[in-house]
Amino acid sequence: MKRRRLYLSLLVLLALLTALAGCASAGENEAALISADNVSGDLIYSIYAGNTVTITGYTGSERVLALPDKIDTRPVTAIATDAFANCTGIVHLSIGKNVKTIGDGAFYGCAGLVELEIGGKITSIGADAFGACTSLNSVVIGDKVTSLGNSAFAGCIGLTEVELGAGLRALPNSCFAGCESLLTVKLGKNIAEIGEEAFYQCESLLHFDFGKSVERIGARAFSYCTALLDAELGGKIASVGEEAFFRCTAMERLVLGDKLRELGDGVFYACQALTDVTIPAKLTTIGYSVFEETPWLDAQTDEFVIIGDGILLRYNGRGGEVRVPDTVKVIADAFGGCTTLTAVTVPDKVTAIGAYAFYDCPSLSAVTLGDKVSSIGYAAFSGCALLTQVRLPSSLTVIENNAFGGCAALAMVSYPGSEKKFGEIAIGSGNDALTGAVISYKTS
Repeated sequence: MKRRRLYLSLLVLLALLTALAGCASAGENEAALISADNVSGDLIYSIYAGNTVTITGYTGSERVLALPDKIDTRPVTAIATDAFANCTGIVHLSIGKNVKTIGDGAFYGCAGLVELEIGGKITSIGADAFGACTSLNSVVIGDKVTSLGNSAFAGCIGLTEVELGAGLRALPNSCFAGCESLLTVKLGKNIAEIGEEAFYQCESLLHFDFGKSVERIGARAFSYCTALLDAELGGKIASVGEEAFFRCTAMERLVLGDKLRELGDGVFYACQALTDVTIPAKLTTIGYSVFEETPWLDAQTDEFVIIGDGILLRYNGRGGEVRVPDTVKVIADAFGGCTTLTAVTVPDKVTAIGAYAFYDCPSLSAVTLGDKVSSIGYAAFSGCALLTQVRLPSSLTVIENNAFGGCAALAMVSYPGSEKKFGEIAIGSGNDALTGAVISYKTS
């Protein structure tokens, strides 16, 4: 009897757990499916708990399409994934006032669609929702939209105007990538982040107002915006991702605001018209090749070109034995390809040796790093074939991949800490020349 009661109790517990799991799943999907593949005219739809309708497909060919507020008294609250994908005949579209969600790819490839206003109750627009709508010329996104998916309007090659509402906090990756006719963008007042490749290859974009709320610009966000004439990265902008303005070949003027602290690799690489650059004094972090192939950098003729908060951007000296100035805190790819450099001494204020800092310096034979250097970046000394001796500080915590790649002559490493402490340094791959050298440690 006890066993039977135990068995029944376990069944009841299992049933409860199953029910709870079902509730959690239903919560994630907002409502449980009641029936699918229902038909109302040219529309295919599903009914969900709560008596709501999601449109899942379309079989018609109307040029002017007005999606209903309700179907059989049930409010239409969502448009499903791919519901109208590749319906090329739709030219004018109005979306019912009860719709809250537009799914991934819902109108993807609707090549005839001309105008779109997204207002009403819509809060979420999925990835690729209007991608490749090649005739779409203007988009207005209302203030209630809080979520926009990746590539939502990518490849809309006819799009010229975009207005974004106050509900958005971020523009997703590739949101307007490849919108080659885009001329004007009005950002919502609360957008803090512009995602990776958000405006990639928007070849007609002349100006862009970043407003006061943007804090981060993602990698390649404006790459190949070949008509962009200037960029004022003021307001709250603190970081700009790698290649964010790569090959913006018409850009002449650049203003970096006082809040900016970080520039990624190649941010302004090959901006071939760039001559006027303002850099804030508090810039602390910079990648490699940030201003390479720009006339602005070519015009910097000082022996040591120092920008921001002690960043050594370029070395224009004659080489030989060089001591880096005491005002320098970070060395970017300043000495890369310097064929006449034979020895370098880095002062104690320097905390970081950046990627490619001394890359391919074929005559460099001796390096002395100051006592505050904590990191040596990727390929920092790679290709220095004659490098024979290096002094590393005990402050060092990271040596990135290939930092000493190809330094086949490296024979002696001086390290003022213990062997145990040296073993705690995170040394990346491709540094066999360093780890295989004779290392002299501090003796107690």
